[in-house]
Amino acid sequence: MSDFKYIIIDGLVKSGKTRLAEIVSQKLNARLILDNKENPFVDNFYNSLKNGENSYFLKTQLIFLLNRYSQQLEIKQKGLFHKTTVSDYIFFRDGIYAHILLSDEDLDIYKKMFKIFSKNITSSDIVVYLQISFSEMLKRIKEEGTEFEKNIPKEYWREVFEAYNYYFFNYNSSPLLVVNMESLDLDNESDIQNLINEIKNHKIGRKYYAPA
Repeated sequence: MSDFKYIIIDGLVKSGKTRLAEIVSQKLNARLILDNKENPFVDNFYNSLKNGENSYFLKTQLIFLLNRYSQQLEIKQKGLFHKTTVSDYIFFRDGIYAHILLSDEDLDIYKKMFKIFSKNITSSDIVVYLQISFSEMLKRIKEEGTEFEKNIPKEYWREVFEAYNYYFFNYNSSPLLVVNMESLDLDNESDIQNLINEIKNHKIGRKYYAPA
């Protein structure tokens, strides 16, 4: 594992990406970078989405983009005590939500800023994509989601689900390990160790992994 400097764990809503990133970083004594979700417009965004409006979409998206770009600059700085960095998101999939939500005019603004920022992004050594079915995603949102998430129309979550799968199934910028999270138990030490071994041994191309 010592040859991996930057591991990204990403996935669908409620797929377990943040918790798994925390577990992997602890196992590897790695620096952990979690998606900065602080955003003064997020409540307005959810209300707009629920009411079929779009007045806060661009503001919300740009704040998230700026937050993530700031974190990417931090990743470029070499850690004093860690050889490896683990993150729970990939910067380049930021545009998924922008393409779903923004008008053509607002999307053009977003793309111009994204293009400038993307030039300074550190490439990952491996991306781990956590996959769950659409029905499982809805079930977890119902059981574990915020009130805002629970009240968002199912059609929106369908768009998110399809956009994530499209992005990662066409991803080829680094080795990609697709993990079936409906058959992996994050509380099972054996499952975790087996997954870490899969990450360690995956060096090139795309691989699908479903724990037995």
